[in-house]
Amino acid sequence: MDTEGIVKICKLENISQSGRMPVEKLVEIGSAYYRKRTMGYNRLYAAMGANQSIDMLIRCFNMEAPREPEIYAVFDEEQYRVSMMQEIVDERCLDLTLQRLEENYDVVTE
Repeated sequence: MDTEGIVKICKLENISQSGRMPVEKLVEIGSAYYRKRTMGYNRLYAAMGANQSIDMLIRCFNMEAPREPEIYAVFDEEQYRVSMMQEIVDERCLDLTLQRLEENYDVVTE
């Protein structure tokens, strides 16, 4: 298995105390080895038809689908929102379709 590095999988969470002004940060819920994938025309045109952009497609190894409704991927000092997740059950992998965030959040690691 040839990989390009480790991706942190995060969820957006309000970490402020009750009654205080909300402070949203990315909280790490897992990590996995990843490899960049080539995007096909069908995926690109489907995204364009839904008025969305796709910045990257990666395959995460030895990972099951997170249960959170919205997740984020953080690696190489960049942050992405996961717009689509495809589970490859036979190989225990996930393909994540990523959209780059315009503004980065702070990341909380535990």
